[in-house]
Amino acid sequence: MDTIRQAMYLGLGAISLTKKKAEEIIDDLVKRGEINVNNRAAMAEQLLKEAELQKDALKGKVTELVQKVMTDVGLPTQKEFKSLSRRLDEMEKAVGTMKRTKRGKKP
Repeated sequence: MDTIRQAMYLGLGAISLTKKKAEEIIDDLVKRGEINVNNRAAMAEQLLKEAELQKDALKGKVTELVQKVMTDVGLPTQKEFKSLSRRLDEMEKAVGTMKRTKRGKKP
């Protein structure tokens, strides 16, 4: 659980980064003279792309952790659950057919 929490905290900044916030960060860097005003738009775009990459990476890690926890706990995956549900539907139909056939044979 601690790993999940750490991953969430690491990605919160990337997830919450909006275009407006990226522009504010870039404007601050321009004011401090760390980047050229002519590079403002390109830097903002690059910052947003990096944030998106980090968000995707975080999403992948969280998905991986959740799947591992589900496996460790013994919970079925969605695919396994759907398969079991289909099998149960088929069994219910078969039992219903057997009951109808049995009733039809009685006098």
